[in-house]
Amino acid sequence: MFRQLTKEIQKSHITLVFLIISGFFLRIHQLDVQSLWMDEAISSIAAVALMQNGLPVLPSGIVYSRAILNTFLIAASFNLFGINEFAARLPSVLFGTLTIFLVYIMGLKWGNRRIAIIATVLVTFSVWEIAWSRQARMYQQLQFFYLLSLFTFYEFTYNKSIKWLTLLAFSVIGAVLSHVFGYILLIVFLVYLVTLTLKEHKRMNIDKIGINHIALALVFMALLVLSFYRGVIQSVLETDIDYYDTYIYLLKKDLGIFLFLAVPGGTVLVNKDWKKGLILIAALVLPLYFIFFHVLLIGTRYLYFVIPILFILIGYFLDFVIEYLGITFARTGNSVHKKRYPVHNNLETLRSSIPLLNTIQSIPEKTVFNIIVAFLLILAMYFSPAFTFTPKEYYGLGVNAPQSDFKNAYMYVKDNMKPEDVIVSAWTPPAQFYLGKNDYWLAFNVVGTGSKPFLMENSTRDIYTNATAIFDVATLEEVVEQNERGWLVVDRVGWYKLGPSMREFIGNNLTTYMNSGEINTVNVYGWKNENTN
Repeated sequence: MFRQLTKEIQKSHITLVFLIISGFFLRIHQLDVQSLWMDEAISSIAAVALMQNGLPVLPSGIVYSRAILNTFLIAASFNLFGINEFAARLPSVLFGTLTIFLVYIMGLKWGNRRIAIIATVLVTFSVWEIAWSRQARMYQQLQFFYLLSLFTFYEFTYNKSIKWLTLLAFSVIGAVLSHVFGYILLIVFLVYLVTLTLKEHKRMNIDKIGINHIALALVFMALLVLSFYRGVIQSVLETDIDYYDTYIYLLKKDLGIFLFLAVPGGTVLVNKDWKKGLILIAALVLPLYFIFFHVLLIGTRYLYFVIPILFILIGYFLDFVIEYLGITFARTGNSVHKKRYPVHNNLETLRSSIPLLNTIQSIPEKTVFNIIVAFLLILAMYFSPAFTFTPKEYYGLGVNAPQSDFKNAYMYVKDNMKPEDVIVSAWTPPAQFYLGKNDYWLAFNVVGTGSKPFLMENSTRDIYTNATAIFDVATLEEVVEQNERGWLVVDRVGWYKLGPSMREFIGNNLTTYMNSGEINTVNVYGWKNENTN
């Protein structure tokens, strides 16, 4: 099987190499320019702690176990390239590049070379894919392991070899250690196996179940038990919301017409090979269901790991269009020839209407349609905001992912502060990453659930940096009065989440030193009380 894949890859190796190199360049371009935002800073300070202490223990004393694989990879990158934005984001760049290759393999093995190339082109130049391949977070590696798990699971169910079982176990563990969404794989696999059994009217016979199946079942059971004790199932069952309209709007906004091309692509795939269609559609629909109705916080990043499935479905649809046009033109051409019309066929008319094709009369019909569809696809991608062919320094990450310029703000503070200065911030992890300290947190309702989830149990200190929470103006005024010098850093998002009285006190009593960033501005305030004892 691997030899067959190698031979198929060699047939289009030039195109594949070009796409991989292009995708890597788009993802790594100016990787260190943009500041780490809140979530990136959380992963980074956990990685620093892991690198220095052997455990991802935050300054608050809490072990940051979420996405532990991502933390290990960032820590390894820090060891190689130093503690900086480039090193923090490099693991995501590498997984993003590997995803390009993986999508090609899936399209090739489950479809054909044309489907593989179409899907790979879409993944390579997708703004969404590029943006999240440049973040020091776990979403890109989750996407890679999620897709790899689907591919290896399907192949294992038919090849039943130790090699595929090993790859499957590796990929599922990678997905689970990347994000709790990885547990959705267990449900996808269960839905597939149950549907397959019912569809083929086969009863399970324990005597016919090989050791590989038993081992696979034990792995799934262990992961299921683990997920239960981590509270994942309970959390899902207890959360009941409806973000369907919001997410559909965001998907249409970010993907445009390409979202609608995936729908008929799913129909084509199911009609062509219902088993592959079942696993891909289940792997797409089930996560969307949980995200739409059982995940409290809205964020387009939660949808990210299933996006390549949409691109693969688009590949199936465009492949069908090419095949259909080829058959239609062939039939029309034969009919014209039989009736002895003065024109040979519609394809000749098409060639004569396009100067470029008119000079190459010997091009096969399929090649002509491939060129036409490729041209239209690239044209649509060029005019769509969902894709880019030129590198950028800044990519929007959607709702609930404010990218503020903390880097320049804290570099200013670092250059002008004294060792005894106190630091007050609206977002504590960036302060910890760039300054190595953070004394107070301007507590506010971060994600709509109050400030309590961001405080240690039975404490007024934040869970990330051990900073003391400031809940009201009186406390902030007291901090200012009791400390000779200090700095207060707040971005535009945090500013509007603070109460009016808090904003009024800051504006009237503290000195504004700088405004950093054009999109999400970060303000640096400070005070000097020369007479403080």
